[in-house]
This record gives sequence, structure tokens and C-alpha cells, in this order.
Amino acid sequence: MKYSKERLTEIFTEGERLLKEYHLPTWDELPTIELYMDQVIILLSNYLGIFSAVSNDDKIITPTMINNYVKQKIIPAPVKKKYSKMHLAYLIIVCILKQTLSISMISKIIPPDLNEEEITAVYASFVKNQAKAFTYVTEQITAVAQPILSLTENNQDRMNDLVLQVAISANIFKLLTGWIASMQDNGETHS
Repeated sequence: MKYSKERLTEIFTEGERLLKEYHLPTWDELPTIELYMDQVIILLSNYLGIFSAVSNDDKIITPTMINNYVKQKIIPAPVKKKYSKMHLAYLIIVCILKQTLSISMISKIIPPDLNEEEITAVYASFVKNQAKAFTYVTEQITAVAQPILSLTENNQDRMNDLVLQVAISANIFKLLTGWIASMQDNGETHS
């Protein structure tokens, strides 16, 4: 792997800016009117645009994906082809978590049969914790990257190490999430 120090610096600077500025809509900021599929796609694409640049899919969400989530009972079915705040909350959570977790893991973390009060609380917690995670990750990456990117020489080995550290950290967090989610399979409960 060969990386340009200048390009890595640009990426980290821009990434830090995007992570600091990005926020999900709160429950109260979600539309109160029910939406049709095409409206949901546009809205979610706007809310989740930060993820589409690095998504393995061309689009972060498509009508086919939503239909599959409904068929698989990952999210509740629409009512008369319309999607409510509750659907939007589920879809935002699923679209973000699917970047690193399997759909079966996501449904263990966020059960598909929550009532509106429960999904409101789960969504509020998700938004709050995503903001905390973005802050934490930004601080950690800056701490790891700064010594390497501030060097006057172009030390390729240290830049390779930086890229590997970021990738491996993501994998470790995914592994940890799997262990925690599997606690439910083993009959352990949360309190």
C-alpha cells in the first residue's frame, strides 16, 4: 500500500469536519406526515448521505431494500403504502447499522415489533449515541493520525500503519458488537 501524506491529511481533515457537522434528525425533526416510498427514499438519502460515499451499495436505500426489510419483518409493514415516523426511525437505524452489521444482528439489537413509545426511545438513544460515537471516533483518529501526519518526512510505513489501525479498529468494534448481541441468544438479559 502506498499513501500520500498530503492526501491522507486531506481525507482526515475533511472526515473530521464531516463527522463534527453531521447529525441525525431527532424524533421531533422527523416528518409528522406519512410518506410514500419515493418520498422516503429521497428523505433517507438526504439524512444518510454521509454513508453513501463509502457504502458497498450504489445507494444507501432503495425501494427493493425497504420491501425486503418489510418481508423479512425487520421493520413494520407500511399502512396503505405509507410510512410513518416509526418506519423512518427503523429505516435510519437499519441503514446505518447495515454498514457494518448483518441484518440478523440488527434485528437482535433493534427488535422489529416495538411499539411507537419504544421505538421513540430507541431512536432517541440511537441518535444520542451516534453523536457520541462520532465525537469519540473523531478524537481517537485525530490522536492517532496527528503524530504521523505532522511529520515533515513522508514515512510510508507509518502511514500504512495508520490506515491499518483504522480498519482493524472498525473490525474490533464489529466483533465486540457481535459478542454483546449474542448475549440475547444465550438467555442473558439486559438491565
